[in-house]
Amino acid sequence: MTDLPHRINSTLAAALLLALHAPSSFARERLECVLPQGGRIVMEARCKAPPGVRRQECADRYDTRYLAAGGGAALDLGKTDLKNADHAATPASMCARFYASGDAVHVPPTYDGQYRSIVKGHIVALTVQRRGDEAVETEANRNAAPEVLTYTGHRRVAALGTTWMLEEAFTRRYRGYYAGAGMERAPLSHVAQMQSTDEGMSWSEPVITKTSRLFTIGKSVLDQPDAAKPAFEPDDDRRRDRRARLAQGTPMLIRCRLPDHSEFVLTGKQSSDDEVKREWGGARSMFMPLVSIAYVAAPGAAAIEVEPELSLLSFMANVPRPKRDEHCGSAGIANGVPYIGISMLDQQRKHFSRLTYPDKIWYPDTLPRPAAQALARSKLVWGKGVEPLVAATRRGKLLALEYPVVPDGCGGGDPHHVRPPVCTVSAVLRSESDDDGMTWSDLAFSTTSWIFAPGQPVDQQPGRATLAGD
Repeated sequence: MTDLPHRINSTLAAALLLALHAPSSFARERLECVLPQGGRIVMEARCKAPPGVRRQECADRYDTRYLAAGGGAALDLGKTDLKNADHAATPASMCARFYASGDAVHVPPTYDGQYRSIVKGHIVALTVQRRGDEAVETEANRNAAPEVLTYTGHRRVAALGTTWMLEEAFTRRYRGYYAGAGMERAPLSHVAQMQSTDEGMSWSEPVITKTSRLFTIGKSVLDQPDAAKPAFEPDDDRRRDRRARLAQGTPMLIRCRLPDHSEFVLTGKQSSDDEVKREWGGARSMFMPLVSIAYVAAPGAAAIEVEPELSLLSFMANVPRPKRDEHCGSAGIANGVPYIGISMLDQQRKHFSRLTYPDKIWYPDTLPRPAAQALARSKLVWGKGVEPLVAATRRGKLLALEYPVVPDGCGGGDPHHVRPPVCTVSAVLRSESDDDGMTWSDLAFSTTSWIFAPGQPVDQQPGRATLAGD
């Protein structure tokens, strides 16, 4: 299923291209990281971008200092880079590069390969010269065959007696995002391990191993038990960012009504005239970022916030009303459980789940042979011009993720590519979990579904959300 990671149609892809040239509306001026043993790392922006200044014109370099748990003078650590500060995972990633082992606090390397540690209030530096990242990753994939590994970008160096150890952390093959969290949430599976006995002047060839001296295998780089973590809650911080962005523009609301009369309310930010003039030369784009999603169970009921990443939507299009219905295509209700994208309302009906689906379920390279053979025999396909592409639901304690399967070559879609082609659901590919999403079965072909009604068009499914009237 090669089309699934690139689900945005040609019109939305154009919006994505436009967005790449738009400035971030949020630049973090201060980041505080808490170490497991109680010390803190504080990073403060060297350059504060004023409104309207593109992030590229304001370096993401932060003055960094260490504050010991017992108090005392701050220790200056120089400059630290913080890329893409408006992405919630990035502060967590930056903090995770600081970690503690024994009585030492380890600091990310400088540009010239100097690895620093704080021991009893003093900085101890190790300078490492090594081969480039690409050469090491090539070596990792060659030595780890038949497994294909992905370098996380996280590297650690430590002096273990008279031997210096350098390790670079790898995950198994990574394709796409894990339910809104990127590669940095994938568990580590291997390290490329190198040693030096001459204080870093020369290093042994990298050895790919599942046994690490410096990382915890099975934990992601963000979840290493010895690593620092942001003092704030990333999700809460991201919500504050979205609310701030929405406050700067005129909101556009789209209400997606479910058959039980509950609703998902999607909110996008329309740029102000000044923003249009400054960023787009006066030409107003039809696309706007999706800022927030709220689920309202009944009129007057308290709204439940849904993380937009889980909706599989990134943009909203200010197009004529009939075409806006596409925005509601990823939402619906099945077994009495409202869902949107790859998230569903939990059993207590208090929040929408954030489940982690493994690669074999969420971005599979190849289908299991029985499922692939069943599709080929029936001349069916999945993940091609179908909306919704995937949905999740629950029956009791059993969870399911389903992809609708349609006839190969089905069509009749909008020639302007704003709406997906009309296709009839023939079957589904389903994975199940009986341990609250910790593990999932292989995708299996089925002519019965928990979510979809085989024999009916995708856009006429009985549980599908539809665009509500004004």
